[in-house]
Amino acid sequence: MLVKNTNVTTTPEILKRKLGAEYLVPVTITGFTDGVCKAGSPIGANGAVANSADAVGILLYDVYEQNPNGSLIKAFAVVNTANAEANTGLTIDDAVKTALPMVIFE
Repeated sequence: MLVKNTNVTTTPEILKRKLGAEYLVPVTITGFTDGVCKAGSPIGANGAVANSADAVGILLYDVYEQNPNGSLIKAFAVVNTANAEANTGLTIDDAVKTALPMVIFE
């Protein structure tokens, strides 16, 4: 029997302020690094990380390969850019910010 232990900490918070009106849509993630796609990652229409103008949303929570279902922020949200970048290890490209005009990056 193959057993793999993974330590999971608290959910990273990528929203700067919760407005209560965030426009979220379900997504199936296809691109994983080390079995996880990190919260704050810009995601393209194909479900993979797209740190470019191809981004259609920002991943709200960490999504694990065992259960690839997640939620994308598409509009009406304020993203804490520092937290999102720290969690993902990416610098969110200006093209992503332009592609998501209804999401505020602070």
